[in-house]
Amino acid sequence: MNETTNKTRSRTKLLLLAAIGFGPLFIAYAIFFYFPSLLPSTTTNNGELIDPPIFMAEANDSGKPDASWSLMVLEIECGNECEQLSYLATQVVKGLGKDSSRVSKVLMRNNLAPAITADNSAFKGFTSLRSQDTEALSQISLGRPGLFLRDPNGNIILFYPVKDAGKPMLKDLKHLLKLSNIG
Repeated sequence: MNETTNKTRSRTKLLLLAAIGFGPLFIAYAIFFYFPSLLPSTTTNNGELIDPPIFMAEANDSGKPDASWSLMVLEIECGNECEQLSYLATQVVKGLGKDSSRVSKVLMRNNLAPAITADNSAFKGFTSLRSQDTEALSQISLGRPGLFLRDPNGNIILFYPVKDAGKPMLKDLKHLLKLSNIG
């Protein structure tokens, strides 16, 4: 009788250890697939997350790809707010302090359209890139002027309308640069 109680205790301990180890996995699985309403739906970013990210295969006027974080202005979308967007992008980059060298300012131009703001002094210090993929970005911005954030891998990940460009963008960018090992 003593031997069966020892086996029972051993099996109970084994099941308890298995429940401690695998229980959270089963609970997480059940919540993810059967109760998705319990999953958190908020994010900490201030911009509009682009999901899935858009890959932009572009090259600057010298033909070299840009391998840093980029604040991008769409030339065809900026309209009357071009100067304000260029000012906000410049201030955000300056506000990064020691990390400002990790972020570039980019003016995206469509390959097919003539340059509207080519002579605009507001974009002094911006890298000019040409791409045919600007239509995809126009669909995301819905005609609203704003800034796009591109990671060093070429993925456009966030959009900031004019009202969120500035301090909210600076906060997000500082957070990203702190956590990023690339660019």
